[in-house]
Amino acid sequence: MNQVVVEETSFEEVLSEIEENSKYKRLPPKEKTWMTVPEMGILLGLKKTGRYWLVQKNYFECREIAGQMRVNIASFEKWYANQVKYHKVNGEEPGKNLKKWSYSISEVAKMLGISGTTVYDLIKRDGIKTVTVDYWIRIPKKSFQEWYEKQSKYRTQKDREKDKELEGTTITMPEMARLLGITRGQIYEILKNSKYSHFFETVVIAEKKRITKESFQKFLEGQDHYKLDPANDYEELSMEQNFSLANYRRKKLAKTGDRSKNGNLSYLTFDEAAFLAKVSRGMIYKWMDDGKFSAVKIGNISRVKRDEFEAWLEERKGN
Repeated sequence: MNQVVVEETSFEEVLSEIEENSKYKRLPPKEKTWMTVPEMGILLGLKKTGRYWLVQKNYFECREIAGQMRVNIASFEKWYANQVKYHKVNGEEPGKNLKKWSYSISEVAKMLGISGTTVYDLIKRDGIKTVTVDYWIRIPKKSFQEWYEKQSKYRTQKDREKDKELEGTTITMPEMARLLGITRGQIYEILKNSKYSHFFETVVIAEKKRITKESFQKFLEGQDHYKLDPANDYEELSMEQNFSLANYRRKKLAKTGDRSKNGNLSYLTFDEAAFLAKVSRGMIYKWMDDGKFSAVKIGNISRVKRDEFEAWLEERKGN
């Protein structure tokens, strides 16, 4: 005799099947497309007057439904993404679309490391195009980029870092003049002279023309008329970028006429150490007594070990 096996069905499964086949089954809730003005006000943290002031400005679609003024949510969100004056209490950032294509004055100031007042001056002076949104002036990113590429004085932090690296491989016109022992005017004449101009490679940093060290060296090797200034023996020092110290030594040499009063590539006088650290000579002695760095006796003269002192000075600046 064959037995009929009846599968057990859970109550939940039966109920689910009934609901699925029923004409009264639940429909998924529709997405909310309208909200009341009070709901909008609560969302923005506005009181009654502020809520209806916004409604009257027609920033977003409003409609009377069932005798009550309502705000279209999609229209409201579009407005919210294109303004920065009002903020939702839930912390959602406003102006997302606005920020995609424009900068605020404070954003430009921060990028360039300048004040907001200077940004306004640049807008007026250079004719940078702006737009006004909710009484706030903003600069379209395209307009900013066009202006930025036409000048080199104002730089972003990223470009300032690049410029700093580039400065290490170049020299200014005054530095070149000091190295050759001639005037700045003569430098410009050299650069204009077709006999020498082909040697030089120039770059512009912060609206100042600079000569690459490599091309300057080619100039020195490729002609016999101009040589490094024989009045001093600090050419190597100058070429290693410490122009301020080289210039300090030149001035002292011109004043005293005695080379022994200056240091050299390995040692510094106490005056030179004070000059580099921007402190008094007495402070240099104090630091030395505290063991910050050491000095050596060269004949009857004491000198500070330059590499040791500069390393300590860099460490001190870092702290």
